[in-house]
Amino acid sequence: MGEDTLKKLVKEHSGHVRDLRRKIHAHPELSYEETATAALAAAELRACGFDVQEHVGGGNGVVGVLQGAGPGRTVALRADMDALSVQEETGLPFASAVDGKMHACGHDAHTAMLLGAAHVLADMRDSFQGTVKIICQPAEEKSPDGGAKAIVHSGVLGHVDAIYGLHVWPQLPTGMVGVKTGPIMAASTHVTVTIRGVSSHAAMPHKGIDAIVAAGQFLTAAQSILSRQINPLYPAVLTFGTIHGGSRYNVVADEVILDGTCRTYQKEAEDAIEEKLLALLAGIDAMYGTQSSLDFVRGYGSVTNSPAQAAFAASVVTDRLGEAALANIEEPAMTGEDFYAYLQAYDGAFVWLGTAKPGEEAYPLHNSHFTIDEDMLPVGVELLSALALAALS
Repeated sequence: MGEDTLKKLVKEHSGHVRDLRRKIHAHPELSYEETATAALAAAELRACGFDVQEHVGGGNGVVGVLQGAGPGRTVALRADMDALSVQEETGLPFASAVDGKMHACGHDAHTAMLLGAAHVLADMRDSFQGTVKIICQPAEEKSPDGGAKAIVHSGVLGHVDAIYGLHVWPQLPTGMVGVKTGPIMAASTHVTVTIRGVSSHAAMPHKGIDAIVAAGQFLTAAQSILSRQINPLYPAVLTFGTIHGGSRYNVVADEVILDGTCRTYQKEAEDAIEEKLLALLAGIDAMYGTQSSLDFVRGYGSVTNSPAQAAFAASVVTDRLGEAALANIEEPAMTGEDFYAYLQAYDGAFVWLGTAKPGEEAYPLHNSHFTIDEDMLPVGVELLSALALAALS
């Protein structure tokens, strides 16, 4: 079967893919709650002839296996299924029917496109040698654990020669695919700092140890770690999103808790930031008499494409979609993705799929107004199918 056959099959399944996306979008499920979405995925895979295993990794993971015409390589494709705790404000006719839950990160499109690719590949099974594995993964949004690590550690995937995944990307126009060598998504760490002092009357601060003053000193000094103590060629972000401390306006606070995140691409930078934060807190304690602790919970590692796999993915994009469809990405994103767990275990690549409709405002991921241009759905189906077929050959 040639190129025209693949495009023809993608077109034949495009309406069903759109319907799947809308159904999943209207019924979002949070991380570890994806029972209906997983059941839908399993039913779709069985309907087109895959051997299906459910509850992979002790959760709602679904893995389907399709044998081609004979023995050969094994290639896996993955999509994530979970939604976010966001109240949808898109006004779409198929908007979320569940209050406070929304597919604001495009995982509905990821799953629908992957199931579309499963149908296409099943229709083409007599034309290729080898095995295709389809992974519908739960809990991508649940850092630091995430569903990818559990699926890899389960051993269900077995041997895989290469694995591919994608993420819808509102910074790129529909029809364009972003490919990058090296890091494309950042490592994410959950950082919690607790500073303990001694309470006293606000009029007698010398009788206590003010945790708020110590926290203020810590916050200011922590940012200098990134600007003065980390290799400037290693990008890093340290953001504290919440700070809680004190019980009353006229009482010296005896405890402050700061909660935030650290984002890096290189493990050396991540290690250095943890080390410097511990040293900074020791200095704060020595200066103020506080007792501080650091909880530096490493979540997802950086998603990093090897030069060979990035070149392979780029060649598939240009061969299938044309030279104009390839967006050579110069800057990675500081957002995290648990696809890193697959790339630690297997060869493969991760790409961005443009979803911005020309002439319309492109809301960012995790925004209550975020939606996709559905014209990109067949593009994603063709891309995933083509990646699998090219890797098998």
